[in-house]
Amino acid sequence: MLRSAAKDLGRLRRITRIIGKYGYDGFVRRAPELPPEVGSRDFEPESSPPPGLSGARRFRLMLEELGPTFIKFGQVLSARADLLAPAYIEELAQLQDHCEPLPFSEIEKALRIALGQDPGNCFERIDERPLATASIAQVHRGRLRSGQEVVVKVQRPGIRDEVRSDLDIMFRLARILDAVIEESQLAEPVGLVQEFEQGLLQELNFSNEAANIREFRQLHATRPDIVIPAVHAEFSTPSLLTLDFLDGVPFSRLPPDCDKPAIAKRIVREAFDELFTDGLFHGDPHPGNLMLLRDGRYGMLDFGLVGRLTPEMQETLVVLTLAIAVRDADTVARTLHRLGQSGRRVDIASVRRDVAMLLDRYLGRALRDLDSQHLLNELLDLAVRHGIRIPAEYALLGRAGATLEGVIRSLDPDLDVAEEARPLAEKLLRERVAPDNLQGGMYRMLLQLQGMQQEVPLQVSQILSDVSQGRLGVTVGGA
Repeated sequence: MLRSAAKDLGRLRRITRIIGKYGYDGFVRRAPELPPEVGSRDFEPESSPPPGLSGARRFRLMLEELGPTFIKFGQVLSARADLLAPAYIEELAQLQDHCEPLPFSEIEKALRIALGQDPGNCFERIDERPLATASIAQVHRGRLRSGQEVVVKVQRPGIRDEVRSDLDIMFRLARILDAVIEESQLAEPVGLVQEFEQGLLQELNFSNEAANIREFRQLHATRPDIVIPAVHAEFSTPSLLTLDFLDGVPFSRLPPDCDKPAIAKRIVREAFDELFTDGLFHGDPHPGNLMLLRDGRYGMLDFGLVGRLTPEMQETLVVLTLAIAVRDADTVARTLHRLGQSGRRVDIASVRRDVAMLLDRYLGRALRDLDSQHLLNELLDLAVRHGIRIPAEYALLGRAGATLEGVIRSLDPDLDVAEEARPLAEKLLRERVAPDNLQGGMYRMLLQLQGMQQEVPLQVSQILSDVSQGRLGVTVGGA
């Protein structure tokens, strides 16, 4: 539903001045009709950025100045290599969601409202100095009356109204971009903002994060070396989350004497379990959200952003990964087309030729020497050129995978991830392909696929795709 931003005219005009400051007002000025609340003079900046900045750098600085909601949107866009050029992806990856801490008196007031009573009735103490601050919430350590050490995540007062106002304005800007950008049929600015709105409003309701944590704890119940903090439901609300305190250090501050290669291997196993066993993965596994506990176990924090994979999506990932590993350009092309969204007919043969050329550039490199994020970005860019838009779920997975890859490389740059994942993949294939005979079953499957490839021409495959997506009608008439 399209909303009006007129209720916050001051904020709207502030945003237009910032857009003008960084030179992006041209897109808005090209609109067939400017919003009635905004005139051309509203784009006149109060100051100018340093000269010589690239477009990507100006875009990132603009989002930072626009504030928390736009910073979060930029972070989401940083995962969309199927929509933005690599230079923009690199810049947006640097966006940090950090704010100055609120006075503790405001935190106490927010706690009283969330709990509906004096915080002292529930907590023996809450440290005034925050453990972390962000645009949506502030995190403090505390102790319950029962003696349990906890952390409390308190939503910033007024953040809901601020976010909703900014979302109104983002929808207005997205509709303008939809009207003036030729590529908007693929980029779909309004659709992107709708996806962002849905995710951000879920993040603003801490009950969703509490449910994610409970699901992670259930899935990890048989993995004793992984710790997911418990939720204290009686002290948690949509604007307050109280969790067990995990005693350890984040991966961003690991001691020099710890066994980093062993930790890197454990991360690989955990990622494999999340993707192919659980179907539920952490959407933001940066070093601050991963912890080495004092007892040697591995802890995880911040479950506001998670991704979910259906069994069909899991199978698609298996096929795509294997096809890339053996450099099967035809299977990669067909898989990209199947998982993508396209409003026009796609020339599969052309996609296959481009994929083959891409994979040929990696010919001869060992898997351990591949920069998987660079390869993924090139594949996504290839998909965009052919009019294929990759669904947001896979984009989130790509972002999370790139983050984890960076963590692994920092811990053990010599780790052969492919070799570490091999026994896990073999177990997966035994369970899914041929439980009684992996090798025979796998070869049978590959032979069947090869036979289908020889018997079904690409043109016939494209016609079947057109029919399944409603782009081809067949009329049978009598004499």
